[in-house]
Amino acid sequence: MSFLLLLCYHLLSAPFPISVEASTPSPLQLEADALQQSGWWVGRNISQHCQSKGSIICDASGSIIDIFVDWKLPAGSTLHNLNFSSLPNLVSLYIFNSTLQGSIPPQIALLSNLTFLHLSRNHLTGHIPLEIGNLTNLLELHLDDNMLTGRIPFEIGNSSKLSKLRLHRNLLTGTIPSEIGKLMDLMELRLDSNMLHGTIPSQMGNFTNLFWLSLSQNRLMGTIPSTLCRLPVLSVLDISGNRLSGVIPPEIGNITNLRTLSLGDNNLTDPFPLEIKSLYRLEQLYVQNNAFMGLIPSSVFQLTNLKELNLASNSFSGSIPSEITHSLQFLDASCNMLTGSIPFNLFDLISYHYWLQIDLSHNSFNGPIPSMSIGPRELHGVTMNLSYNKLTGSIPDFLIHFHHIDLSYNCLHGPLSNQFLHHFGVDVGLGNENLCGNHSQLRSCASHNHTVHKLLKILLPSLILFILFVVCFTLYCSRKSKNTTHVTEVDSHGNVFSIWNYDGKIAYQDIIDATEDFNIKYCIGTGGFGSVYRAMLPIGKVVALKKLHSSEAAKWVALNESFQNEIEMLKEIRHKNIVKLLGYCLHKRCMFLIYEYMESGSLFWVLSNDTEAEELKWNKRLNVINRVAQALSYLHHDCNMPIIHRDVTTNNILLDSNLDAFLPDFGVARFLDVESSNHTVVRGTYGYIAPELAYTRVVTEKCDVYCFGVVALETIMGKHPRELLNDIWSKSTPNVAIKEWLDMRLRSPLTQNGVAQRIVVALTLAFACIHPNPTARPTMQHVSIQLLVPRPGLEISFNEILVEQILRQEIYRVNIISE
Repeated sequence: MSFLLLLCYHLLSAPFPISVEASTPSPLQLEADALQQSGWWVGRNISQHCQSKGSIICDASGSIIDIFVDWKLPAGSTLHNLNFSSLPNLVSLYIFNSTLQGSIPPQIALLSNLTFLHLSRNHLTGHIPLEIGNLTNLLELHLDDNMLTGRIPFEIGNSSKLSKLRLHRNLLTGTIPSEIGKLMDLMELRLDSNMLHGTIPSQMGNFTNLFWLSLSQNRLMGTIPSTLCRLPVLSVLDISGNRLSGVIPPEIGNITNLRTLSLGDNNLTDPFPLEIKSLYRLEQLYVQNNAFMGLIPSSVFQLTNLKELNLASNSFSGSIPSEITHSLQFLDASCNMLTGSIPFNLFDLISYHYWLQIDLSHNSFNGPIPSMSIGPRELHGVTMNLSYNKLTGSIPDFLIHFHHIDLSYNCLHGPLSNQFLHHFGVDVGLGNENLCGNHSQLRSCASHNHTVHKLLKILLPSLILFILFVVCFTLYCSRKSKNTTHVTEVDSHGNVFSIWNYDGKIAYQDIIDATEDFNIKYCIGTGGFGSVYRAMLPIGKVVALKKLHSSEAAKWVALNESFQNEIEMLKEIRHKNIVKLLGYCLHKRCMFLIYEYMESGSLFWVLSNDTEAEELKWNKRLNVINRVAQALSYLHHDCNMPIIHRDVTTNNILLDSNLDAFLPDFGVARFLDVESSNHTVVRGTYGYIAPELAYTRVVTEKCDVYCFGVVALETIMGKHPRELLNDIWSKSTPNVAIKEWLDMRLRSPLTQNGVAQRIVVALTLAFACIHPNPTARPTMQHVSIQLLVPRPGLEISFNEILVEQILRQEIYRVNIISE
C-alpha cells in the first residue's frame, strides 16, 4: 500500500517542475519581447534581430548590447514603451531625430551597463531624472535639442566616467551644479541655449581633458572665473549671450590650444587683454556687443591663424592697424567709434580668399576707398558694408564685381553707373549727396555737369563768389533750421502731439481732417496692435498713421511719460530697411504713430493681388526676405538695447515704389506692456505667434525669429503656410518636392540665374526659424549673414529637391549642429 502511495506521489509531482521550467521565458526571449512590445520596429522584420543590419547589435551569446534608431518612430512613441529591465547587457542606446516624445523614465537607471546614451533631436519633455546619476559606467550622455525642463540634477556628478555631456538647446533652468566639477574625465561639455542662471562654477577648472566648453545663450552672471584659464587642451570656449561682467582674465593667454573664443553679447569691460596675442592657434574671436573702449590691440590683427573676428557694437576707437593677418576671412567692426582711413591691407585680403565678408559700417572712417587691380572672378565672393561713415572720393570700378556692397550714407561723389545700379540697387549709394546717376532717387549726372559749367562762368570774379557764398550759407542755415523743427504740443488735457522735420504747422486736427476722423476708406492695413491709415498733410506730404487699437490707446495715461521718453529714443534709429518714424500723438481719444508712407502698401496686399504678386518676381521676393532679416538683425543685435518687434507679419512689412521692403512698428509692443519687461499676455497676429508663448508667456528675440520664418515661407509660397507650420517639424512632414510649395503665379526659378539656390537657402533658414523649440532657432544675425553667403551650384535638379532634404539641410548647411 505504501508503495502505491509513493508511486502516485511521484506520478503527480514529477510534471510540476517540468511545466514551470517550460513556461519561464529565457533572457534572450525577454529581450526580443522588449523590442517587439516597444512598437518602434513597425513594418520592420526583427524576428532575427541580431541580423537587423546595424539597428540592433548582439554579443557572442546573442544578448542585445546596442540599439540604434535614426528613423521617424510611430506617433506617440516614448521611452516608456521599452522594458529596460529586460535589457541588462545594453551598452549603447542611440535614438536620434526620431520624434521620440514624453519624459525620460527613472527606470532607465536599470541599464547598469549603459555606456552611451544618445537621445538628441527628439521631442522629449519633463525633467532629467535624478536616477541618471546611477549610470556609473556612462561615457557619453547626449540629451541635446529636446524640450527638457527643470534643473540639471547634481546627481549627474556621480557618473564620474563621463567624457561627453551634451544638454544644449533645451529649456533647462536653475544653476550649474558645482558637482559637475567631479567629472574629471570630461572632454566636451555643452550647456548652451538653455535658461540657466547664477555664476560659472570655479570647479570647471578641474576639467584637465576638456577641449570643448559651451555655456552660451543662457542667463549667467558674474565674472569669468580665472580657473577656466587652467584648461590645457581647451579648443572651444563659448560663453557668449549671457550677462557676464568684469574683465577678460589676463590668464586667458595660457589656453594656447584655443581655436574658438566667443565672449560676445555680454557686458565685459576694459582692459582688453594683451595676452590674447599668445593664442597663436586662435581661428575665431568674437567679442561683439560688450562695453570695450579704447584702441583695438594691434596684436589681435596679427594672429596668424585668425579667420573670423567680430568686434561689433562696442566703443572701440582709433584706427584699424595696417598689418592684418592674411588668414582673415570675416571681420565685423561695425557700430564702434573707429576713425582714420581704411587700410589697403584690408582690401588686399581679397587676393587670398574667394569668400570674404567685411563690415565697417556705423563708424567714422574717412578718406577714399582703396583702389586695387584684380580680376573680377576673385571678387564674386566678397561682401562688404562701408555704410554710415565719412568716406570721400569716387567709387572704384572694381567694386561692381562684389557679391554685395553697401556704401550708403557717406560723402562719396561722382557717377553711379547703370550697371552698378542694376547689380546692387539704388540703396547702395543713398545718403551720398554728391553721387549722381540714372535713377529717380539720385541727381542726374547730365544736369549736374551742366550746372557746374554754368556756375564756373558766373562765379569767376572773387567778389561775386564771396557774395554768393554768404547768400547760400544764409539760405542753407535758414532751411536747415526750418526743417529740423521739432514740434511738441501739450494741451491742458495732457494730450501730446509731436512731429519732427516739419515746419510746425502740423497739428492734431490736421491729422483728423486728413483722415476724416480715421474713416475706414483711408485704412490701408491692419496688424496685431492697430490699423494703418494714409493721410495727406496740409504741406502736401503723404504719411502713414498707425492708430493703435482702443485697448492699447486706453493705457495712454500710464504710458505718457515713459512712452514719450522711449519714442524719442526710437526716432534716432536709422536703418535702410526700417521705416522712418516721423512723430506720434498721445490724445485722450486715440493714440497713433506717424511713419514714412510706402507707395506699394503691405507685402500682404501685394501677395493677395494676382497682378501685383506677378510683379513681385523671385529676385524681388528674395530681396524682401533679405531686407527683413537685416532689419530684425539690426534691432536685435546692433542697437544699444535689443528691440523685440513682436508683430512681424506680411501686413506689417511695407513696400516702396521699387518693391523694396521696409519694417515698421519696431519696439512699439514693448511700450504697451507696462506691467513687465518681457512677461506679457500673448500679443501679435494670429498665425505668426511663436508656439512657446502659449505656455511661457515670455517674449524673446526668438519670437521674432519664428515670425520671420512664417513671413519667409509666405513670401515664397504666395500664401500663409497655415497647417504646414505644425506639420513641418512633426512626424507628418510632407515628403513632397519643394517646387509644389512655390507660388505658381510666377515662372519657374530655374529660368533665372542663381535664384534656385537662393530659394533653397531661404527655405532652409525659414524651416529652422519655425522650429518648435525656440532655443533651436537661429538668431536673426545668423540668418542675415547666411542669406548673403555665396553658394555653389545645386548638385541635383531643383525640381527633385524634397522638403525632407531641406529640413535635414542636405542641400546647403546654414546652421551646422554638432550631433
